[in-house]
Amino acid sequence: MERIHRVLTVPLKKVVNERGHLLEVQRNDEEHFPGFGQVYVTSTNPGVVKAWYRHHEQLDQIALASGELLLVLYDTREKSSTHTVVQEIRITEDEPLLVQIPPGVWHGFQAGRDEPALLLHLNTVPYDFDRPDEEHLAFDDPGIPYRWST
Repeated sequence: MERIHRVLTVPLKKVVNERGHLLEVQRNDEEHFPGFGQVYVTSTNPGVVKAWYRHHEQLDQIALASGELLLVLYDTREKSSTHTVVQEIRITEDEPLLVQIPPGVWHGFQAGRDEPALLLHLNTVPYDFDRPDEEHLAFDDPGIPYRWST
């Protein structure tokens, strides 16, 4: 499957010991650190699809804290070299990733079937309730050539 231009996936460092584990998500001394405006956590119940979202200014960053996740991206940026490309990214606790989603790329996700997915969101722009930098489409919008397995 083709990768969408400017989408970055960063393998995360997971340190495991007899007491549990530590998952290092991002540091300000890393080359890919874009700064941030807001950090929050969401939970998605098993099998649930949350889609579609797109931002115009904000760089979204998503990391899985627990569970399993299917993240799907669709590039509608007209000047992008990957215009109209769909990309699937599977994220598990055993293979943790930080995914950076550039402005203009539609994205959505589905939690695995066995347990909720707990996500850490590190966004470069804080949410503005008066002027949200966010568009939404239904998960089954015919304008996006992707069908979720529900």
